Amino acid sequence: MSETLDVVIIGAGFAGLAAAKQLSALGIDNFKILEARDRVGGRTKPGEIAGHTIDLGGMWLGPTQLHLKSLAEQYQVRTYPTWLDGKGIFKLGGKYAEGEREKLDALFGPLETLDYLNVSRKLNALVRSINCEAPWDHERAKELDSMTVHDWISRNAKTEKLRHLFRFVSGAVFCAEPEQMSMLFFVHYIASGDDLDTLLSADSGGAQNFLFHGGVHQIAVKMSEELGERLHLNEAVSQIDWADDYADITTSQGQYKARKVIIAVPLPLVTAVAFDPPLPAAKMALHKQMNMGSVIKIWVAYDRPFWREQGFNGSIVREDSPVSPVFDVTPEDSKIGLISGFFDADNAIENSDLSQDERKQIVIDMLVENFGTEARSPIAYQDNVWTNEQWSGGCYGAYAPPGVYARYGEWLRKVIGPLHWAGTETSPKWTGYIDGAIQSGGRAAKEVSKHLAL
Repeated sequence: MSETLDVVIIGAGFAGLAAAKQLSALGIDNFKILEARDRVGGRTKPGEIAGHTIDLGGMWLGPTQLHLKSLAEQYQVRTYPTWLDGKGIFKLGGKYAEGEREKLDALFGPLETLDYLNVSRKLNALVRSINCEAPWDHERAKELDSMTVHDWISRNAKTEKLRHLFRFVSGAVFCAEPEQMSMLFFVHYIASGDDLDTLLSADSGGAQNFLFHGGVHQIAVKMSEELGERLHLNEAVSQIDWADDYADITTSQGQYKARKVIIAVPLPLVTAVAFDPPLPAAKMALHKQMNMGSVIKIWVAYDRPFWREQGFNGSIVREDSPVSPVFDVTPEDSKIGLISGFFDADNAIENSDLSQDERKQIVIDMLVENFGTEARSPIAYQDNVWTNEQWSGGCYGAYAPPGVYARYGEWLRKVIGPLHWAGTETSPKWTGYIDGAIQSGGRAAKEVSKHLAL
């Protein structure tokens, strides 16, 4: 601690890297960024399959995710659309259907269609009424926060098939079961990403619309290359001693003194750091009670995307399968075919302890059932169990169970002495997504700059 730094950033995911980039843009270069992992990128992670670099974590870009889009353009990382030409496969409530691109119409009869329209109308009204800057100030915040998503759907959906649909949505979007999640959090999350259709879609305008040639993780690497010796990997923070105008940070490698600290790690992981004096009780309650989602990301490679020859687009949405949804994520210039998808929520927990070969067999059996015997012979398989990642604790993000968001949500971004808070869960827009992480880092850096100027 030979010098006092202006800022220490904890975490080199997209939030921490965006904070560093923004600090530099504001003329603040006396900072360090400390990362517990041996890599940057946080909940994005590189992998390899059949000679192709892939994303084992976050990987998609939606057209309205302008901050991530801007970084991709800056670093000249090209995108390509998720393949949707052809028929998707759907099974919900025991009924099998095939629909062009993403159309679920064949699954619903007249009563279910009417039920869907009615539930969508009620949900959209709630979404429009939420102020994403402060959802806990909503006039019905306590009421919505006292119920689970399951409670709300049970009261408002009249058909069993629609209840099955929302159970699938809960797992696919949040990596959590509907019984586990606050309705207030659910509504806020949807509003932060425009609407539910946007969050679910891989078609034009949807959150899964585009992928990155070479993977999104390379953007994090390119950002980190600008930091030089200011970036420290393999350096976990264990304690922060703080006063109003400074903090002493103890890590696995040493100690630092800083005027400001930006903490950009998944919400539940904050509890692994000892604070002296302790953080306010409500702040700690928030971090202790938010839960990380559970997910296993899977990739399968074939010698070609043979399902297209059958008229399928590679999308499979099946409520009765432990692995779903899956998508054709084959790059435009690739000869091989690539399928990627997820075990999520309880399905992830139930299959995390299996060997990778055992999970591979589950995935291949599902693909054979839908695409025929040709799916029996992949050229490669890869997966990543995010619940086993020490410095993530799960994926895609943290969700709030009932009774947390209305009580403690206001502490998400509240500055405490020299401590500022970033991370995708703290972002009012695109909560849980890479774009939200980038926004949060930029916002925290601007806060710090203003405080340092005082």
